[in-house]
Amino acid sequence: MNGVAAFSTLTINRTGTGYTLAASASGLTGNTSATFNITPGTAALLVFTVQPSSATSGAAITPAVQVTAQDAQGNTATPFSGNVALAIAANPGGGTLAGTTSVAAVNGVATFANVSIDKVGTGYTLAASATGPGGTTSTAFNITPAAASHLVFSAQPTTTTAGSVITPAVQVTAQDAQGNTASGFTGNVSVAIGTNPGGGTLSGTATAAAVGGVVSFGSLSIDKAGTGYTLATSATGLTGATSSTFNIEPAAANRLVFTGQPTSVTAGATITPAVAVTVQDGLGNTVTGFTGNVAVAIGTNPGGGALSGTTTVAAVNGVATFSTLSINRTGTGYTLTASGTGLATGGSAAFNVSAGSATALVFTGEPTNAVAGAAITPAVQVTVEDGLGNTVTSFAANVTVAIATNPGGGTLAGTATVAATAGVATFSNLSINKTGTGYTLGASSGGLTGTSAGFNIASGGRQGRPSRPRFRSRPRMATAIRRPGSRGTSRWRSGRTRAAGPCPAPRPWRPSRGSRPSPT
Repeated sequence: MNGVAAFSTLTINRTGTGYTLAASASGLTGNTSATFNITPGTAALLVFTVQPSSATSGAAITPAVQVTAQDAQGNTATPFSGNVALAIAANPGGGTLAGTTSVAAVNGVATFANVSIDKVGTGYTLAASATGPGGTTSTAFNITPAAASHLVFSAQPTTTTAGSVITPAVQVTAQDAQGNTASGFTGNVSVAIGTNPGGGTLSGTATAAAVGGVVSFGSLSIDKAGTGYTLATSATGLTGATSSTFNIEPAAANRLVFTGQPTSVTAGATITPAVAVTVQDGLGNTVTGFTGNVAVAIGTNPGGGALSGTTTVAAVNGVATFSTLSINRTGTGYTLTASGTGLATGGSAAFNVSAGSATALVFTGEPTNAVAGAAITPAVQVTVEDGLGNTVTSFAANVTVAIATNPGGGTLAGTATVAATAGVATFSNLSINKTGTGYTLGASSGGLTGTSAGFNIASGGRQGRPSRPRFRSRPRMATAIRRPGSRGTSRWRSGRTRAAGPCPAPRPWRPSRGSRPSPT
């Protein structure tokens, strides 16, 4: 208008320094304006001008993430110096954003040089926000695991019975420092018992190679019952781990075992400490849940003894305690046996029963009938016994015998005082000089006494046969008396007569059969 063209709505969308405008018209020579600048408008939005890239867990995302404040035309709003904040938007791994997550823009640009995410995941995004400009979201990126640094039990051992496989299978995982499964780890991992309250042994495959950073132990078992077991795991170059506690319980009752053995004791005395019999499973664990009856009896019985006391007892926590047992006869090498319904019988260790204190003297070799003055045979024996009739073999004091009942007024000859040997006194040369029926001997030693059975002393002839007659003097020769010239009857001085006739010559005397002259 009036030769002047006015342009009131001109705009330029990009900032710049030294812009010029050129004017042109048909038939006229054109012209160029003076230079001018285009500056950014007010910050209207934020954009990721350096997107986050994939990184390993815990490591700073590189290159540094940059967020730019732009005006509505997409120019960097260089005057903007407000704070820009970063946060995780899409969070597939449940990670946490670390580092400096709020930065003041410089010339409209906020640079995040040390942000990181701790958990692995695919498809993370970041969101940027600031006061005034609209926020924005980054492109997707991934966080991968770092190098394996330690082991963890990702499937803990559970309570099971002794000897049974622990199920489900124990699992150990190799993790990076941020706790992510180190899926690239393929080294060997081992497990062993950590805390061992039962003194158990770990069986099964205890060393295996990791697959994707994970090892499964599907055949582990422990043989001994206990409360509070743990497992420990290890691998070369990695920090090991200890499992949570678990228990190993006994299996089914299988057998009986003497866990409190009988000890040597005197006859008739209570065996102390009390005998204990434990109900065990096949691996030797006490079956604490067993409450059935357990019975004991003599197994090996060298002395022919009898077991007294309470011999059948109900188990308490798998243990039967016998506190009143005793045996009445001495012997070396006694044993006890234990039995229970459905359980294998158990046998004790050997033990001895010795005699108690000496309480009596007993004629164990009684005196027999004998001839006056002759030794009583077999030898008389006196045994020192305790109150239950056992020989007190430790007794070595003197024992004396004497006539107790004396029907013939006899005198006891021989060695009448003898030291006992192993509790027995033997009298090998005793005799009594006077006949009598119903003799007895008495034995004594200190305050101990005893009396024999009755026996007889016979006269000096042969017992059971009549004595042969004995001549007190030799018979004299008989002489015939005859009147001179007489042929009549002759009379011998012996008082015998014979027919008349010539007197025979005298004959020497001969003893008749069955008689023996006694010396005068």
